Amino acid sequence: MKMRRQITGFTLVEVLVAATIVVILMGILLSMTDQTQRLMKGTSSKVEQFQGARVAFESMTRRLAQATLNTYWDYQYAPNAKPGAPPIGYQRSSELRFVSGVTNTLTGGTGTNGYTRPGHSVFFHAPNGYVSDQKTYGVLDHLINLWGYFVEIGSDADSLPQFLQNLVPARTRFRLMELRQPSEQLMTYQYQQVAAAPTFSQGAAWFAPLVTATTRPTRVLAENIVALVVLPRLSKSDEQLWMTQNGSRTPPILAPLYSYDSTNNTVTDPILNPHNQLPPVVQVAMIAIDEPSAQKLQDQFGTDPNLGVSYSSLFRNPAVLEDDPSTAAPDDGDLSKLAAILASQRVSYRIFSTNVSIRGAKWSRNQSK
Repeated sequence: MKMRRQITGFTLVEVLVAATIVVILMGILLSMTDQTQRLMKGTSSKVEQFQGARVAFESMTRRLAQATLNTYWDYQYAPNAKPGAPPIGYQRSSELRFVSGVTNTLTGGTGTNGYTRPGHSVFFHAPNGYVSDQKTYGVLDHLINLWGYFVEIGSDADSLPQFLQNLVPARTRFRLMELRQPSEQLMTYQYQQVAAAPTFSQGAAWFAPLVTATTRPTRVLAENIVALVVLPRLSKSDEQLWMTQNGSRTPPILAPLYSYDSTNNTVTDPILNPHNQLPPVVQVAMIAIDEPSAQKLQDQFGTDPNLGVSYSSLFRNPAVLEDDPSTAAPDDGDLSKLAAILASQRVSYRIFSTNVSIRGAKWSRNQSK
């Protein structure tokens, strides 16, 4: 008797169920792959954006460390001395300058030249040997230049090439600006007639016109830098000496209201006298945001000169830069408050901070000899 072999297989229902499960698994895998790609793309974009900010921060602090005053000892005369009177000693002198403080105060107000300039700025001289025409003037590495850094808010419409102005929409952004005046155009040594006697450029005349001019020796060092804070400080040893002599537990403030001017000769405390002296240390803090956040601010606050990030009440008191000693809460200083403002607007940000040692600083408590 012949045996009939039984042939087994999948039913149509089983095939459909298996196919459905495979489709669902493929959908889950594709969804996970797409989310991973988007996350990697977003992370890469943020890393690239903040990498540009970091490069700008390092460039700025490196230039700042090269600041110089080229001081020398000159004759010192008694107050109201008559012409021909003999000198009474020697005093530290210099024609070069170092100035830092609130940008609006230093440059003469907000909204100049169509731009808003929040935060702080610093202007100084450094032997970088930069000239506008190397073919004509050659290359001398140690020529004196005027350098400066400040944050500016404005449109890039004027900076776009003419063939792109009707094709590319203008963008309003925060920008970290670098001011660099060529050696052959240095304004510091331009004489002015003051009180019937020629003197070197006084006050802010050696840098402020360059910031507000229509044509100016500036360049964009980095975009989306919403704040720059510059705080000159003494060295740790000088701060400790001052606290010991004054019986204080808090370090002294070398730059009240963040303002420091190497031409200031009105400070009576010899440890804090900035006259013709570079600050030994400059604490620099910078806050950057990413490009998607910057675009969101432009879309939401395009008509606001501050793009919705107003911190005019912050960074006025150096004692509360990182922490407010009058409160028990930790890390509630001005940097944290600005970070809270950005976080409330769902803005992605990074804070860069460092202490820059000025190599040319030779701080002394003696102004004369």
